Amino acid sequence: MATCNLPDSVFEEFKALKKERSPKNTAMVFMIDKNKHEFKIEETFVDISLEQLQEELSNTSPRYIVYVYKHTHPDGRQSFPMVFIYFMPKGISPAVAMTYSANKENLASKLEMMKSFNAETVETLTEPWLKEKLAFFK
Repeated sequence: MATCNLPDSVFEEFKALKKERSPKNTAMVFMIDKNKHEFKIEETFVDISLEQLQEELSNTSPRYIVYVYKHTHPDGRQSFPMVFIYFMPKGISPAVAMTYSANKENLASKLEMMKSFNAETVETLTEPWLKEKLAFFK
């Protein structure tokens, strides 16, 4: 199983998102270019809820998602946690599943993502689901 490379240009685009600190929910969707054995950014969505992101994802293709979530605390403060979501739908080819599974930690580590969650269906990706996952980090 080949370990995928993270091209400098892709990493720089990710770093720009990380530095931006946008006050909007943002999703950066990564995929694997199987011919080049490297990660690439499929698309970046600005001002998108997880529910809207559901419509952009396929239940037949795995993806890695970096999601910046605008969270308003009960006292009115806002924070913007950045999470890594490993989206692996059931029923995909074993070869594709193995490639994505084998490279999950590789990408999360290279991006220095501390909050990592798994989702098996697009319907899983909701704000209540994310809030429940983030409650562990309080």
